[in-house]
Amino acid sequence: MKKIAAWHSYFIFIIAFFLLNILNTYVLTIQELNRYIAPFRHNFLGEMNAFIGNFSILFFVNTIFFTFIKKAKSRMKFLLIFTFLLNFFIFWMGVFNLFFGTAFSIPASTIFKNPAEGFAMGTLIQALLELITYYRIIVFLPFFVLLTLYLLSDRLELKELYFRVTPKKALSAILIVAITLYTAIFSYYEQFKNTLPLNAVKSTFAIQHLGVYPYYLGEFIGQPFDLDLETFLELETNDDYYDAYQVYNKNKASYQNFFNQETYSNDLLLSQTIDDLYIDASLLNGESLTGILEGKNLVLIHLESINTFLLELDLTNERLVFLNRLLDESFYFSNFYNNVGMGVSSDAELSVLTGLYPMGDRTLYWEFDHIPYDLESIPQYFNEINYHTLAIHGDKAQFYNRDKVYPDLMTFDAFYALEDFINDGYVVENGYIYDHANQLVHHSPWISDYHLADETYRFGTSFLSNNTPFMMFSVMMMPHTPFEFDPNALDRDRFDLFDRPLQSITMRYLNYVDYMDDVFKRFFVAEDGSSQTLDNTVYIFYSDHGSGIKNQDLDLLFNRELSVIETRKILQKVPAWIYVPGDEVIDYGDYELRQGLLKGEQPLVRSQVDLYRTMIELFNLPVGNDPYFGVHGLSDEPTFALDNRLMDVVLDGYMYSMRNKRITYPESYTIPKKDYDYILRFKQLSDILITNDYNQRYIYDIIRSRS
Repeated sequence: MKKIAAWHSYFIFIIAFFLLNILNTYVLTIQELNRYIAPFRHNFLGEMNAFIGNFSILFFVNTIFFTFIKKAKSRMKFLLIFTFLLNFFIFWMGVFNLFFGTAFSIPASTIFKNPAEGFAMGTLIQALLELITYYRIIVFLPFFVLLTLYLLSDRLELKELYFRVTPKKALSAILIVAITLYTAIFSYYEQFKNTLPLNAVKSTFAIQHLGVYPYYLGEFIGQPFDLDLETFLELETNDDYYDAYQVYNKNKASYQNFFNQETYSNDLLLSQTIDDLYIDASLLNGESLTGILEGKNLVLIHLESINTFLLELDLTNERLVFLNRLLDESFYFSNFYNNVGMGVSSDAELSVLTGLYPMGDRTLYWEFDHIPYDLESIPQYFNEINYHTLAIHGDKAQFYNRDKVYPDLMTFDAFYALEDFINDGYVVENGYIYDHANQLVHHSPWISDYHLADETYRFGTSFLSNNTPFMMFSVMMMPHTPFEFDPNALDRDRFDLFDRPLQSITMRYLNYVDYMDDVFKRFFVAEDGSSQTLDNTVYIFYSDHGSGIKNQDLDLLFNRELSVIETRKILQKVPAWIYVPGDEVIDYGDYELRQGLLKGEQPLVRSQVDLYRTMIELFNLPVGNDPYFGVHGLSDEPTFALDNRLMDVVLDGYMYSMRNKRITYPESYTIPKKDYDYILRFKQLSDILITNDYNQRYIYDIIRSRS
């Protein structure tokens, strides 16, 4: 009788192992269990395929180990340890979702090449808090259940249960698993090609439709699961490539916009600009806006993690005093979105500096280590007209591989990074005194953005004194998740306005607005109140990506329940503006601000790739027949913005998820199939451009030769 009970206990344990560890994978794939991920629509075929795939891998592992482990008790102990490892893996995959919103893949691992100083501890603490604040402890439920069953089995005669798996039986089992898994993989590919054939989403699609365990085992052994997009799109001849890309190329004397069927040109006229636009007469020379900033210097400023909602909420907007004054004198993009993928900040740079979309599932800056890309860029075009191009960044030169990318890919003449600041006497441990009168010091592992602003002015003044035209790219470091190193003390009482407390990370982010406003001011006003505005210079600001605030804190801030897709829309919306200071000044008492020569607000959708084209045409850069794909920032031309990590698309009036077309904002909107197909094909063609080191050169040469 006891032996029968032991058998029952053993088989219950085995069944529980399979069911619990398969069900646990749904924590990564179901929106209701994981609000951080952007899943595909669930369907019966996909769920069955994933169940079969997950079961096959677990069965395969068990078959291998059970061939050598004969005793029932030893097998249970092995499965208990194996379950803990599987649960731990699921937990950390969920943490990856927390920070990146999509499933992990091997190509995405290049993000971890970045030096971790300053980020590691805060990020780790935030991840561990997830165990409690977002019930992530449930991913260890299979382990705890099996542990309980294991302990209860001590009273039974399991030690007497002994099994022998013959090589013939083991090979038969492995053969059955191989056939089953092959069928699941074939089914996965067919579903993938008919749903959203983009490599950037394959990790999320695969864990839903193939299974978490087979997908990651395949990635580990070198199966990339990538699609060959050129074969998929049937691009074979030069004519195929030319016809495909010319549909989207905007560097033409005349082209028809897909969305409103109006005709536009690479030479924007005043008649096709938005209504809310002021251009000082000193900039104009007839109807054309091409070259209205030609001959001026450029300071392009990359902002870290700043969301537009900071300007839309009274709680934060009222503290952005200087920024609001600056925007009154600027051309402001109020409906501007990021284009980033897994490379986040570096992807934003890629889009702004080259006009290209990142692939989404990998970091091109790190891919440059083994793929020698040769891309056209804004610094390259400025170099061709004898500008000095300089990049300034407050982190280590190696961060995002910038020590190689900036000089060799983007072709900056010089790059000034943390090591250079230190060589010039900056002592990181001492911090930066940004207010000598009150002895206020900013401590961080990087260069303070106050110092970045001061150095931008110092470099610019030196160039001006030497009559050297210049293009500077100044990259801010803060606020960076998890929003530590704010020089201003966190006043929690300031946020005591809601039904429940905001999370600490949200409060830290909102508290950073004082620092943001001070740094914006510092680019134009020195510590003593004197002007730091550079003569004959245009300033363009853009934020790289949003803050990633989670767990319904945005619902509290906006005082209403937000859908998942609206939340993503808010977090993908970032500010950008162009400031062209003139000679006249506005006196604000303790400082002066120069009046802007280009002012207005762009309410239409724009994104980082559009900023690339805008700079090219406003400065009349020597692009020749090089194609570009964005729209002009000052025009009335409609377009779309694409987040290359989540595959969310924003158009004027609505937003949708390419991963699940039923997820829209507003919810009642139905996506026209022609719009969806047009944008999907562009993304596929965009990915082909940066698949390897020669595609862009080859395709651009075809277009140049026929233009």
